[in-house]
Amino acid sequence: MINKILKIEGLGKFKKFSNTGNDDLKFLKYTVIFGYNTYGKSTLTTIFRSLKDSDQKRLNGKKSFGFIGNLAIDILDETGQHLTLANGKWSNPNIAIFDNYFTHSSVFVGDEIGHKHKSSLYGVFVGEDIRQQISKLKELRGEQDALEKERDKIKSEYTKGYLGTFDAFLGKEAVDGVEEKKETKKKEIQRIKNSVSLKQLIASSPFASKFEKFSASMQKTLDTSAETNIENHVKSHWKDVTASKNFLAAGVDLLKDGTNTCVFCGQGLTPVVNLIKDFKNVFGATYKETQQEIEKIGEAFLRFDVEAEMAKFTPLGVICEEIYNKDVLLKNKNILDEDVRKKLKNLNYAIDVTSAISPFKSFVAEIVKLHPTFEMLKTQEFSTIKQTALENELKQLELAQYRHGEEGVALAQKFTKAIIAVETKKTEIDTLRKKIDEATKDTIGKNQKQVNTILTDVLKADFTIQKMSGQSNLTRANAHSIDYEFVINENIVPISNKHLQTDEEPLDKPYFGNTLSDSDRRLLALAFFIASLQTDSNLKDKIIVLDDPFSSFDSNRKDYLARMIIDIQNEKKERPGQIIVMTHDDGFLGRLQSKLPSSDTKVLKIKNSVADGSVLDKCDVDEIIEEEYFKNIKHIKEAADKTRDVDSALKRVRPCLERVLRHKYYFCLDKETLESGSITSYLEKIDKKCVIKDEILKSGWHEHMHDEHEIMKLLEPEKVQKLKDFLVLLEKI
Repeated sequence: MINKILKIEGLGKFKKFSNTGNDDLKFLKYTVIFGYNTYGKSTLTTIFRSLKDSDQKRLNGKKSFGFIGNLAIDILDETGQHLTLANGKWSNPNIAIFDNYFTHSSVFVGDEIGHKHKSSLYGVFVGEDIRQQISKLKELRGEQDALEKERDKIKSEYTKGYLGTFDAFLGKEAVDGVEEKKETKKKEIQRIKNSVSLKQLIASSPFASKFEKFSASMQKTLDTSAETNIENHVKSHWKDVTASKNFLAAGVDLLKDGTNTCVFCGQGLTPVVNLIKDFKNVFGATYKETQQEIEKIGEAFLRFDVEAEMAKFTPLGVICEEIYNKDVLLKNKNILDEDVRKKLKNLNYAIDVTSAISPFKSFVAEIVKLHPTFEMLKTQEFSTIKQTALENELKQLELAQYRHGEEGVALAQKFTKAIIAVETKKTEIDTLRKKIDEATKDTIGKNQKQVNTILTDVLKADFTIQKMSGQSNLTRANAHSIDYEFVINENIVPISNKHLQTDEEPLDKPYFGNTLSDSDRRLLALAFFIASLQTDSNLKDKIIVLDDPFSSFDSNRKDYLARMIIDIQNEKKERPGQIIVMTHDDGFLGRLQSKLPSSDTKVLKIKNSVADGSVLDKCDVDEIIEEEYFKNIKHIKEAADKTRDVDSALKRVRPCLERVLRHKYYFCLDKETLESGSITSYLEKIDKKCVIKDEILKSGWHEHMHDEHEIMKLLEPEKVQKLKDFLVLLEKI
């Protein structure tokens, strides 16, 4: 437990607080700290939360503005140990804190209860044993992730993806005589591939021809004497040989049949009839075509390299020289090459291609010996599907060989061990998760019962919750959560009507955000917090911290909650080791002090000055209450006189009236009535002794002045008059 706060330097409003050991500032089992808003209550709560979570980072955000140096905090616990930021002992997980952080992280933010709230609430409700199991579950999940990564890493060591998937590798059975079967399959594939290539080669190879075109072209001759005559004529009469030939050719083309005069000069053509005949022969279409044909086919034959063509067939399994006589073929090819060269020089030269003993006949006779083989190859069937099937069969053989080879066996064994490790971890996780779900089912059921008891019997709320249940989804970061729904006047109100988290909330349907008031939401958060304490099996070791828990409640509810906090106990009748309450409400401060055992209670206050900042000091409760009373009276008087802050002043009427009645009729009120803090109960006890009892009840001053109260709905002048009437009422009392 906390014994004393010895030092706070550089944190929030606590710029340089130091307590040298003053027992007046010693914390007891029940410690109440009074402080006005902005004086530093939230700073103290931040210290307690940092201590609870062993997290100093959250302190850095509240460092005092302008403070130079390192934060310094020194807390003395009941064993005499100093908990400081420097000594590494900044830790006390046995602290439960109710504040805005608890509300916003575990219950709601604004109009929304999200998954993070449900997940955090799960951690609030489950016991320490279950929390430890959940921590173990998270640890196991981390181990599972590591094992799965290791398993997947082993997969990446498989480098034979071109043979098949890793799963195919694992399931591949051994094949007897795999090496021989592979070689057989390769030969089958090569034959298929050669068949295609041979067909393509045969289609374009001179070896597939009988050289009919060559024979036909080489038998043709052209009389070149006409060309000689034209050449002599041009040289005798023309300066530019090329231009003259083109000119004369154009003239021959333009000359009409039967015309005896020149198309250019009109002279008679009788003397040059023979020359014109030569021109027509040389420059005519038939002469040109024949000349081009002989040259084209002759030059192609000369380019035909027999040995180079033979070399194309050899890799594909056709050895040409095993079929024909290579020497005979080459000998006759050489003779024909010489004849072709002569032919190209003299188109009137005739090559013998018809006689039985001609080189051409001998050449073709050798070539055609290949043709039966070619015809047989052309009739062989080829199927891409068949080739693909054979290649796949070869891959399967290679995969089987690798799988059952030394390297493959080692890889498969390694992966199998990894799989077993992952599955074992999954089983361990599933077993623990079921154990957690079973344990939390009973705990959550107890918490729902406690929450509803607090809401209805203690806080007098007009709603309850139902169907509170634990949810587990290990695919999420926050794997566990709690779901529930509200019941208001027998009507079911869900937390949300959204189908997906990203949807907009349909505002035409009731849900948490548009049905529960701000006060109801605060009641819900408190009920959750108190219920979690009542079901905590380790409550006796806990420090309970409550930061302004009753900021928006009326007097009755504050009184009920004051008694409930003091009476917190679990099923084993154990009470918290220490309760620390911080408040700015003087009325609640008085109620709390009157109910706590004086021998085990310490009331402190936070003082603040511009020079020194905030410090802890002794607290005179009566002085605080009186001071607050006169502040309220002054505020009401100024509001009535100056017509400003009227609504705020109206809300201070009830606390002032309660304080006046309590002092005026103190000896008429029994202990129970005094503890209730209810104006209604005061008036019942006072009865006829208070001459303005009926006037108070009629005016409604005994009621909580919430925003929907009839007085708060009045127009401004009417509200001001109400304040003036109240001041007159006080004078009567």
